[in-house]
Amino acid sequence: MTVKNCLACDRPIKGRIDKKFCDDSCRNNYNNRLNSYSIPLVRNINNILRRNRRILEDLLAPLERKVLVVERQKLAELGFQFQYFTEQYHPDKKEQYFYCYEYGYRSIDQEKVLAVKDTRKRHFIHKHNQVITKRGE
Repeated sequence: MTVKNCLACDRPIKGRIDKKFCDDSCRNNYNNRLNSYSIPLVRNINNILRRNRRILEDLLAPLERKVLVVERQKLAELGFQFQYFTEQYHPDKKEQYFYCYEYGYRSIDQEKVLAVKDTRKRHFIHKHNQVITKRGE
């Protein structure tokens, strides 16, 4: 019988044959290390994107609005960083939207932006082996 060692601390494992960790603490530590971003740049950019999304969500959520005109300066004061976004969308040649996940904005003029919750993406629901297309909110 071969002795298996814990993937996290390398101590011998006792118990079931398919066990990979000696206890829950080692399992948690191993998975946290595995799922953490080892590159600070990636971690920092993801934090900025999440903050941008949260700012837009906080502005639009209270009244369940999907559109709101807001001053660019107010967004900047809340910590919004305009140079970070996850997607650009051009519905026509005049408009350009910048999204942070499902929340976005477009410039109205130098001082104001239109904040929006993305309603253009389609979600698919599988029901009884049929695909039903539903307009997302």
